[in-house]
Amino acid sequence: MTTVTPSRARAVLQSRISEVRATLAAVDQPDAGIRLLTSGSGYVLEAPPDRVDAHRFRDDVAAVRDAVSDEQARALVRSALSLWRGPVLDGWLHPNSRAALGQGLEELRLTATEELFDIELRLGNHLAIVDELGELARAHPTRERLVGHLMLALARSGRSAEALQAFDKLRRWLRDELGTDPSTELQSLHVAVVRGEIPALQAISSEPADTFPAAVPRTLPADVADFSGRSRETAELRGILVRESVSARVAAVTGPAGAGKTALSIHVAHALSNEFPDGQLYANLHGIDTGRPDQPGQVLDRFLRALGVDGLSLPATLDGRVDLYRGLLADRRLIVLLDNAVDEEQILPLIPGSGSCAVIVTSRTRLGAAVGAETVALEVMDSAEAIELLARIAGTARVSREADASQELVRWCGHLPLAIRIAGSRLAAKPHWTMEKLSKLLSDERSRLDRLSYGHLDVRASIELSYRSLSPQAQILLRLLGGTDTVETSIWLASALLGSSAAAAEEALEELIDAQLLDFAGPANSNQARYRLHDLVRLFAKERDDRADLVDEAKVRVYGAALSTLDRLFNAMYGQDSLTMHSSSPRQAIDDPQIRSSPASLMEWFDAERPVIIRLVEWSAKEGLSGVAWDLACTSSPLFAMHHLYDDWSHTLDIALTATRRSDDIRGQAATLYRFGMLHTDRQEMDQAKDMFVQAAQLFKRAGDDHGQAVITAYLAMIHRFQRRPEEALLQYATAIDGLEAAGDRGGVAFVLRGLGQASMDLGDDVAADTHLARSLSIYREIGSPPLGLAQALFWYGMLLLRRDAHEKAEPLFAEVLATARTFGDRHGQAQALRGLGICHYRSGKRERAHADLTEALHLVRQTNSSIVEARVQQTIEELFPNG
Repeated sequence: MTTVTPSRARAVLQSRISEVRATLAAVDQPDAGIRLLTSGSGYVLEAPPDRVDAHRFRDDVAAVRDAVSDEQARALVRSALSLWRGPVLDGWLHPNSRAALGQGLEELRLTATEELFDIELRLGNHLAIVDELGELARAHPTRERLVGHLMLALARSGRSAEALQAFDKLRRWLRDELGTDPSTELQSLHVAVVRGEIPALQAISSEPADTFPAAVPRTLPADVADFSGRSRETAELRGILVRESVSARVAAVTGPAGAGKTALSIHVAHALSNEFPDGQLYANLHGIDTGRPDQPGQVLDRFLRALGVDGLSLPATLDGRVDLYRGLLADRRLIVLLDNAVDEEQILPLIPGSGSCAVIVTSRTRLGAAVGAETVALEVMDSAEAIELLARIAGTARVSREADASQELVRWCGHLPLAIRIAGSRLAAKPHWTMEKLSKLLSDERSRLDRLSYGHLDVRASIELSYRSLSPQAQILLRLLGGTDTVETSIWLASALLGSSAAAAEEALEELIDAQLLDFAGPANSNQARYRLHDLVRLFAKERDDRADLVDEAKVRVYGAALSTLDRLFNAMYGQDSLTMHSSSPRQAIDDPQIRSSPASLMEWFDAERPVIIRLVEWSAKEGLSGVAWDLACTSSPLFAMHHLYDDWSHTLDIALTATRRSDDIRGQAATLYRFGMLHTDRQEMDQAKDMFVQAAQLFKRAGDDHGQAVITAYLAMIHRFQRRPEEALLQYATAIDGLEAAGDRGGVAFVLRGLGQASMDLGDDVAADTHLARSLSIYREIGSPPLGLAQALFWYGMLLLRRDAHEKAEPLFAEVLATARTFGDRHGQAQALRGLGICHYRSGKRERAHADLTEALHLVRQTNSSIVEARVQQTIEELFPNG
């Protein structure tokens, strides 16, 4: 990518667009309909569907259903699969975006391949496909349809012993890791092979296997576009990672700061993506940069979620997470990159146990002896490699024209890749500069990048020049980012730090980008732009922060902005201060247009800013602002609960509780214990939850908080219902509703009425349940239809209607619940709604649709440990479809 000054950016972009149009015109027919058009402030590429390989692939696969013969079907599938040249969007898109955009196509590709094998087996071509089948089955060992095809092909090829081994391998894995057995169809095929009764055609079910569907993670950062040199180290690292081994292959890349450890490791990991088709996991362990290295349990939380494990199924202990992690990676070909490690104790739990996996660890110190790692040591670049890197960044022609000055320049850079990148970027941004000019600047100790060295690459002088050219507002923002130790920021956060409008904050951020003091980190989601501060720039900014009072004032504004936005999110989803309480900490509204008012948009904001919220809880507690700490932690609690983020949830509450006890804040302690009770309830730990609620009730009483006492009474009633004591639940709910009414908590009243309806259903009193649930729905509608509270009431009213054989009335309620759950990515909510819809469709005579609903529901919640929702869905399937 060409680096240009802002003033030339438009001209360069327009030039590149012209080049693309010329290329399209040269390779395409004039009437083909492919056009690159100007649209508003951007460009749109128009192309007929038959010129886009993804559309052609889908069309060919869809056409298989209408094939009149197996030969025609085979030709269509092979034609579709021939359009593939590698992973979807490989090589130019960020891995996270590529995985999100391409997951559906990749899944369809695998399904189409299975269909092809099915056809080939029907045509008797088992000898032609058996080896290809074996390779694919090894890459995807949990897809039972593939294993069944492999068994059938092997048995027909006279290799029955290998067919039995394939079945036994799958059966052992399922039992050891998931505590289940292969499907009935596969077991029947196994019996047939044992008896020598090889069927002419064995139908292998395409329904989801009765196993946990582990995801294919793609969390590597983007590859370095101008990576060059390091050919020896690249070959050495690749050799270690692809070598056959009975245990995970581990390579430790070591070297001084700026030597390019991370760039090399990411580059090689991307290059080996085909060798490790089951995914790549990446974690920055922050061993050096923040002073707070990530703990193994935190990293495993992220890794397991990337592998598809739901928060409800995440073990609470480190040992449990290690066991689950290694079990899921057994026999999968996956590469793990552990960047910036601090010591072996940090990395040991993150090493897979399977020889099919490979691990790269980067560190400034030599690590890996405890895990048998082979070391790839990076020193400074040799002269030829350094010149090659400089040429890639600054331009080959410029380097060739000034060969001697280029050699001198890389010598002033100490042959360190990071220093060369900094120098090359400055040259690329200033095309009127010569190599000799920059080399002379660096030769002067007063203007050189403060003596580039091996152990610490300090670029104070260069940053100082850029800093002085900034406007006062941008200088203040940079100092505040350093003073608050903020590595990554967004417009709302910059606005709060400055105490300015969002527009002014964005202008300051863009000025810092233009000065190359800030990097655009890309959108965290569809709305939020993010900006990243380079470590060296952050250190420079901290040095320039000489006004502690300004930093303190900025933090107060940030606390207020975060609390204000969290309030907006909570109220939009649950209702105005429903079942919650706040401290007297001030709020500060922000006008960032990127944070829209819809619940889904606000939830995207929380997902993106969750690390910031956690950091604010830590800051405020450390500074003795217990009211801010517990308010942030408690208002965030239901949002953590939505995605079962138990580690973050527990961590923030622990900090808040410690802060409130230190400051003797009785009401804050009560509110925090109440949220702890919610956490234990969500984890089905009812005894611990009850203990927390009882403690909270006592403290609310001491604080004279009647509303808090009523809230706790409502949750104690819920505990009674969960523990199958509906009569006690009714009494507690009745007590709670009066207190909530008196406090004006209408959302809380609707919550209690829903609980009364559920308890009445438990007792078989459908008339009372109808009354309570109808009133709950009415109140939720009155207060603006907060989506989550409303969805829960709709679901239970739908279940009541099913009990009364009114499935026609229940169906639209479940459909509304499903739409809400999909909006927020609530998998368990989707599964519950699909379960309700499945029952409705079954009773309407739509058996196939009912089966599809329930199958999708089971797929959504299938986890390593069965949850209540999964068990209910499974029970419904067995009741409605006892014969499968």
